[in-house]
Amino acid sequence: MPADMKISFRNKVSELGQKGSQLETQVLRDAGGTLADAIAANINRSKTSSATYDHLADNIVVSRTKTNAFGERYVQVGAIKELGYRLKFLEFGTSKMNARAPMAKGVAQSKDAVARILADGQKRILKL
Repeated sequence: MPADMKISFRNKVSELGQKGSQLETQVLRDAGGTLADAIAANINRSKTSSATYDHLADNIVVSRTKTNAFGERYVQVGAIKELGYRLKFLEFGTSKMNARAPMAKGVAQSKDAVARILADGQKRILKL
């Protein structure tokens, strides 16, 4: 049953053409934004208040929509390139610091909300 649903959904998006692709992109970006907000909420802000300092919590972003080799579309959520190392240290820890895992906590906290956004988006696309 799930395989049939997946195939019929992909066929429906293909039939709709540009409109279906745009709606799918919007749904994926909305779900990614929800996940990004949950991840940022689990990152403590530093006390540094310089105008040139970038806080990691302010720089969790959602990528553009990408397509893998199987035709599945997705978005990536993470820190901007310049601050990715900070997120890696927080997620996995160092020899002198325990792991705080803001990404794992954010995924766990927002799993239901992301699933609801994706399900609602799928229903909207299938109604077209």
